[in-house]
Amino acid sequence: MNTFVTGGNGMLGSHISYGLKPTANEVNLLNFNETLKFMRENDVTTVIHCAAKVGGLKYNMDHNSDMLLENLEMNNNLLRASIECGVKKILSVLSTCVFPATAQEPFGEDDIHNGFPHPTNFGYAYSKRTLLVASEAIRQQHGINCMNIIPSNMFGAGDNFNLNECHVIPALIRKAYESKNGKLLVGGTGVARREFLYAKDAARVMEWMIDNIDTSVPVIVSPDDDISILEISKLIASRFDLEIEFDETIPDGQITRRSDNSHFKSYSDQCDVNLTNFEDALNETIDWFVENYKNARL
Repeated sequence: MNTFVTGGNGMLGSHISYGLKPTANEVNLLNFNETLKFMRENDVTTVIHCAAKVGGLKYNMDHNSDMLLENLEMNNNLLRASIECGVKKILSVLSTCVFPATAQEPFGEDDIHNGFPHPTNFGYAYSKRTLLVASEAIRQQHGINCMNIIPSNMFGAGDNFNLNECHVIPALIRKAYESKNGKLLVGGTGVARREFLYAKDAARVMEWMIDNIDTSVPVIVSPDDDISILEISKLIASRFDLEIEFDETIPDGQITRRSDNSHFKSYSDQCDVNLTNFEDALNETIDWFVENYKNARL
């Protein structure tokens, strides 16, 4: 079994413990012929699709068109090439942003198409919804085991720490490490709460899914508890002995985004992946960033 891990050098893909992981310079997923050539030459039979154009809240708000069109093109090229190459399994990574902004919490797999996603990132959300629809159509027409995982907000070693693009945890870690005035500037009020998933844990779950299940139902993988941005900020600030200062001109986004992880938990007697304690995972991520600052994605 030759496995193609797209985005294999990114935060999530780098934690997948096996597979072919060409760089974006070696295989450009926005180029269909290049993608098809690589997959044919390497007899790819399994695809773990981690690659995506991603960004934080502000970047998504400012680039909804780019997020939609580039992700659609990337996904379309990969899926078409997979069909032509006779791939047997495809596991794609979605996002909790696929859920409607008005979905009742905790939202589950059946809620995905029941309303418009949050307006701050609707472009990215619809590219992921379309990936889910395409997976089901390919399963139906071509008999390929197309599966989808919906991880909650991921973080970990190898994350993107570019302040114009990154998500909240890497942004806070970088700002804390680079602080010169003894303060950690936090966008918003800190009241928003999110479910955070350690990328290393997500990778282990994905490896288990590839080896053990065949399902058309997307699997939400999230911890049982959410945590506020304020609580996270305090943990990070304490690591660097900083005071917290809020910039309330920056929107909080949705205040809560709680998901129903019961489908994932129904596999608990088969899947032995235990999610890492949040504070332990956060400290490991901070340690990695400090040790790899010069080579991190800044």
